[in-house]
Amino acid sequence: MQGTSLIKTFAILFGIVSIYQLSFTFISSALENKARNAAIEKISEDEISFAEKRASEEIRFLDSIGDFPVLMYSSYNDAKQKELNQGLDLKGGINVILQISIKDLLKGLSENSTNQKFNQALDNADDLQKQSDQTYLESFFDAFDSDSNATRLTSPEIFGNRTLSSDVSFDTSDDDMKSIIRSKIDESIISAFEVLRKRIDKFGVTQPNIQRLGSSGRILIELPGAKDIDRIQNLLQST
Repeated sequence: MQGTSLIKTFAILFGIVSIYQLSFTFISSALENKARNAAIEKISEDEISFAEKRASEEIRFLDSIGDFPVLMYSSYNDAKQKELNQGLDLKGGINVILQISIKDLLKGLSENSTNQKFNQALDNADDLQKQSDQTYLESFFDAFDSDSNATRLTSPEIFGNRTLSSDVSFDTSDDDMKSIIRSKIDESIISAFEVLRKRIDKFGVTQPNIQRLGSSGRILIELPGAKDIDRIQNLLQST
């Protein structure tokens, strides 16, 4: 009788643990469906490249709610990390976190500016990142603003250039410029995300998990069952 009681107790506890683990799948799936429906409602099939636009809108939606509490004990980002599926815990595989260089993106947007204040702000942002949880972009803005030099972000020597000429005018403020830069950086990350997703889809892995980790420029890639590290490395390096 005592053995039977222990088995029943174990079965109940196992059931509770299983429900708790599966709840992360329910949370992430429900929010992803909500994001998908929101994208479908917002972007018509009549629009050019509607599929890519919808995918981008889904990402934006999930990013906006990523850290918002759900069911009192989790968030989308947390649930996605813990989601119980045929993932790495069950099948093994390869887990990679890619860091998109926001610093390089800023250099590109500035057309590789040689402006002293700009480049000093980049270097100072590197130092700030060693002791800060904020994104590299926000560290750059803080470093730039703290410099007493009067040069503005909208200077022709920095972001008031040909690359951004359609977005910047003579009366664009630095606060507006920051919003423009944030948008451009986000577009670049989304573009990289889409390229990665298409390449990995061609790789033939079952249930790959590819997701942005907040607005830091990091992308998590989980490839259940994948073993060919060299092939994966070549795939990602060619992106």
